[in-house]
Amino acid sequence: NRPRPEIEARVAEALEQVKLEGLGDRRIQQLSGGQQQRVALARALVIRPRCLLLDEPLSNLDAKLRIEMRSEIRRICKEFGLTGIYVTHDRDEALSMADRMAIMEGGHLVQVGPPAEVYRNPATPMVAEFIGETNFIDGRVLRDTSRVGFFDVETSLGTLRGRPNSEDWRPVVGQQVILSLRPEALSFEQIFDSPNRIPGHIVNTSYLGSIVQYELAAGTENLKVCQMNPAIIRQPSDQEDRLMIAPADVVMLRK
Repeated sequence: NRPRPEIEARVAEALEQVKLEGLGDRRIQQLSGGQQQRVALARALVIRPRCLLLDEPLSNLDAKLRIEMRSEIRRICKEFGLTGIYVTHDRDEALSMADRMAIMEGGHLVQVGPPAEVYRNPATPMVAEFIGETNFIDGRVLRDTSRVGFFDVETSLGTLRGRPNSEDWRPVVGQQVILSLRPEALSFEQIFDSPNRIPGHIVNTSYLGSIVQYELAAGTENLKVCQMNPAIIRQPSDQEDRLMIAPADVVMLRK
């Protein structure tokens, strides 16, 4: 039990932390969805914890409120020096909020690291697919190249040059691997220092405002391609297009 003046002071402090000062007398039903989430956060903060455990706290909010509350939770943790453990199946939440991510599969930790590291160097195909859109291509290692850390891989798209997902792994010639090609890394523009060229034709175009998504038929594969707000939007056609991708963006995964 705490003295009433201390309780009132702590409640006022917690409401101020979540920017709800002046609303302490309202019933929860009188608050918006976002404000209700802030109240839940204030209830956790009022005991002055050193660590916050949040289990999918934003799952019932609409998209706009989720983005707003993601920023708010991160601000509070940073501002007050709190450790936050945040459980989510939403990869956008995980990438935007985390200093370090822990990916679990079947109750086991698969990979731990900063978001950019996990995104660019996924430990397994499951991690690569969970953390973002990708294209998986089966391949066989042909040769080590003159560029340190890069290998030529034989695939249904032709020979592609890529790199292992870890500096600790050195594939051997003939080894079966999986290549991960992120849609945003594939480009219709010339990449002058890249030997990776993939011919194909566009079979579907989806305009989403800030981005345009393409589906490109390339041999036996259908590739997902993403462009940020291009000046020219390409349409489905039988005319051949040519994709390019930098070797550093062709990530080799163990099969």
